[in-house]
Amino acid sequence: MIKRVLSLVIFLLLANAGVRVGMVYFHHQQFKDALSELSLFSGVKSEEIVKAKVMELAAEHEIPLDPDYVEITRQNVPGIGDHSVIKVSYAVNVKVFPPPGSPRRFQFDYTTR
Repeated sequence: MIKRVLSLVIFLLLANAGVRVGMVYFHHQQFKDALSELSLFSGVKSEEIVKAKVMELAAEHEIPLDPDYVEITRQNVPGIGDHSVIKVSYAVNVKVFPPPGSPRRFQFDYTTR
């Protein structure tokens, strides 16, 4: 009986940790897709407008992004035309296991091409 309860508790702790970490990576992937689309279709929009849209997308996808870590440059690609290269860097602290465990830090860097 005790072995079953202990096994169930361990399983639930691991499942909870998996969901917490999985959600971080899910939001990151969704954010990357949105940034790629924004980069491709930003056209002749100013850097300030593109940066504002990046911050809007970060909030939408629950990404803790500081505007100081967003870099936008213009690039002209033959056959495609102008688009923005967007470079972002951010970190997310996730409490994987309940106390006394310390939060796990996940660092993300992404550059659109």
